[in-house]
Amino acid sequence: MSPRPDVSEERRKQIMDAALMVFSSKGFHQARMEDIAHQADLSKGTLYWYFNSKEEIISTLLTNFFDREFLMIEEWAVQEESARKLLQNLASLIVSDLLSIKPFMSIFYEFWAMSFRNDKVGRVIRESMQQYLALIVPVVQRGIDRQEFRDLDATDVSMAFGALVEGAILLWSYDLNNVDLLAMINKSVTIFLDGIENQKRGVD
Repeated sequence: MSPRPDVSEERRKQIMDAALMVFSSKGFHQARMEDIAHQADLSKGTLYWYFNSKEEIISTLLTNFFDREFLMIEEWAVQEESARKLLQNLASLIVSDLLSIKPFMSIFYEFWAMSFRNDKVGRVIRESMQQYLALIVPVVQRGIDRQEFRDLDATDVSMAFGALVEGAILLWSYDLNNVDLLAMINKSVTIFLDGIENQKRGVD
């Protein structure tokens, strides 16, 4: 007999999908819990059984998003490629994932802005940065140890790489329909990697 589906998890996903739709159309501050319940085709009481507030929903949305991203990065980090190739591949993976949620980009930037004044949301963002560094730094350090990259601080390089990608995403958000995010990031990453490449490698 097949295992019975986890109705609780299905319901949470139903609420998450509905919340994204409501937040994207109304913005966080205008959205109400009633709106989310209506979009999810649930009673308000059922919604509160799963989430106490909009802030809790947002924290869960961000956590789910980052968990998906980091699972992807974990699978990427163990590949037997040069560090340069891995970082290029990572940038492409991030772009592909972002393009899949393009309709919701506006609300994600609203969530980012909330991190400055909402402790719960801010904590999720900070923890995601720590997890990002924990995954990226070893790959960069491997590139330094193998003399692919210059003898730089791996954490500094990882932070700069993240800032480059985040900056490209921000520029893309100014004109989602006309800026080619993949082309822009590929060019930016190439320039960045050229800058940290060990030019003395293989030279006697």
